[in-house]
Amino acid sequence: MRKLITALSVAAVTAAAIAMPTLASAQEGQYTTGYAGPVAGAAVGTAVGVGLYNGWYGSGAFVSALPTTAVGAATVGGVAGVGTVAVIDSVFQPCRGFHALFGANKDACVNGEYVGYTPRRMR
Repeated sequence: MRKLITALSVAAVTAAAIAMPTLASAQEGQYTTGYAGPVAGAAVGTAVGVGLYNGWYGSGAFVSALPTTAVGAATVGGVAGVGTVAVIDSVFQPCRGFHALFGANKDACVNGEYVGYTPRRMR
């Protein structure tokens, strides 16, 4: 368990260290989450793949069904990384993903594109 916590901590610190200069240099209103998704996906995918290969996650029923060979662990880590990128993208896109699923920003979206910052016409 200590190895798991250490690996996830190292992955989070690495992802934050890579993403912070980009986020700090962004100007107001600039879209910067495009870097956060791939960085977090790479960190999570690496932690999952290396953890499976080294047996960090124990021997539960779900974990024992996953492959522990190098190729299998890399594949599962890749799937976890891509899934992380997809979840982050669905959270941050204002007109797609979870926002579209739950009906948020209905007035500010046209054909799946966010137009909320444009001035509204006066009647």
